[in-house]
Amino acid sequence: MNRAVALSIALAVAGSAALSSAAVASTSQHLPSGEHSKTIYCRGNPNVAHRLDITVAGTKTFGFYAVPGEKPKGIVVFDHGYGNTAYSWIQHLEQVAQRDGVIAIAMDYRFQHDTPPAKGQKLPTSRGWRVSEGAQDSIAAAQLLDYYCTRSGGVNTIYGISMGGNTSGLVVAAKPKRANGKPLFDYWFALEPAVNVTETWAEATAVAKSGNTFAVDAAADIEQETGGTPATATSAYQSRTVVARMADIAAAGLKGVAVVQGVDDGLVPYNQSREIVGELRANRIPTYDLTVLTRGSGEAGTTLSGNVLGEIGQQSPFAGHASEVSNTQLVVVGGFQLLDDLYVGKQPPTCANAFLDGDTQGQYAATGEPC
Repeated sequence: MNRAVALSIALAVAGSAALSSAAVASTSQHLPSGEHSKTIYCRGNPNVAHRLDITVAGTKTFGFYAVPGEKPKGIVVFDHGYGNTAYSWIQHLEQVAQRDGVIAIAMDYRFQHDTPPAKGQKLPTSRGWRVSEGAQDSIAAAQLLDYYCTRSGGVNTIYGISMGGNTSGLVVAAKPKRANGKPLFDYWFALEPAVNVTETWAEATAVAKSGNTFAVDAAADIEQETGGTPATATSAYQSRTVVARMADIAAAGLKGVAVVQGVDDGLVPYNQSREIVGELRANRIPTYDLTVLTRGSGEAGTTLSGNVLGEIGQQSPFAGHASEVSNTQLVVVGGFQLLDDLYVGKQPPTCANAFLDGDTQGQYAATGEPC
């Protein structure tokens, strides 16, 4: 099945409810106490997300993971975005484990501050731009499941969205290894990725002058993570700016990258995905670049048009920044379809440009080999 047809099918079924959770996993490995969860499940009921408790750099942290019913094809680690938590990913973990036959993991990032769900809401929120800690947590969790469950076999993917693009980029730049010494991750998926934290800080600081609470918080949280501003903590910003870490990323052993972003993104400007695609291709890393154009009948997400034009702009027909808990916004749909292509269709990301358009029910045209 080619990607155009597959995405059309995905659009038709988008919005289906998460599968119910009922039974317990059937296969497990028992671990020493004191450093991580006493029981690690390697296969079982994919409709059950298990809590994962680990200690990283002397600090306890946690996340969730789901396992497939059969031998795992590999591991997918999801890095959440700003304001979200590992709880935001539970339904996706279950769905991906079921659909793609992988172990799906999401960590909560050490030192971020989680707040219980507000009245009428189902999920907690968070404060903190803890991308370095999140990267270390993601690596530790993946290495643990690699050691106990996949024995350094299978295909592993790091998958980041929004701020998680920053986190996942730092994961790749760290060049982590499997137990057998090979690269821990084969592929990197970056959705609406914040890959230039220096630029993100500058944008948040500018918007914060209007009194926008989200921007005020984001700028403050980035400064807390880095220890200051780009002028006072230059090296900290450089080390966390993914587009400045290309030498490390090029040496990480990636087989390919997928980048997905809506053209009217109102939180992470579209130019950031342009920056990372250009850098990846300049370093000869096969990069599949998917731009989402119109949103079709799905939700727009947060759009630049809405930020600039208010209520009029909120009617934008173009795709904006997706909520990561969505199953229907086309940035999310496109990212998950490419993940399905990798594990089910055995179509890894190739060096091509593609465009997803909601008004044409997901049909898109990919160019030849631009890099």
